[in-house]
Amino acid sequence: MSRDHSDVRSDTGSGIVGFVLVAPLVVAIFIAIGQIAMLVADKSVLTSAAIIGARTASTADATNSDGRTAVLNVLASRGMGFEPDSISVTQVRGDGITYICVTVTRIFEIPFLGSEFQMTGRARAIDEASL
Repeated sequence: MSRDHSDVRSDTGSGIVGFVLVAPLVVAIFIAIGQIAMLVADKSVLTSAAIIGARTASTADATNSDGRTAVLNVLASRGMGFEPDSISVTQVRGDGITYICVTVTRIFEIPFLGSEFQMTGRARAIDEASL
C-alpha cells in the first residue's frame, strides 16, 4: 500500500517563510516598546528633578542656587550622561503669592528613528520666605 506524500511536501518550509515575514515586525514592536519605556522613565526623572528642585529652593533659608544643585543631584542619580540642556529656577509672583518655578529641559535622541526632540519637566512651589 503506497501513500501519496504530495500534500505533505507542499507544506514543507511554510513555517520558515511565515517566521521570516513576521519576525522583523515582532522585533520592531519590541524595540519600539523599549524606546517608549525609556522615554517615559526619562520624563519621570526630569519631572522629579524639577519637583525636588522647586521644593528645595522654596524653603525659607534656601536660594535658587540650592534648587539648581538639587536638580543636578537628582539627574546625577539617573546615571552618567544624563545632563540637562537647561535648568531655569525663577521666582514668579501671582495672586499675592511668590512661587519658585523650576524648568528642566533635555534633548533626547531616538536611535531607532534617528530623530531628536526636547523633553521638559516643570514644577513650582510656594516660596516660604515670602509668607
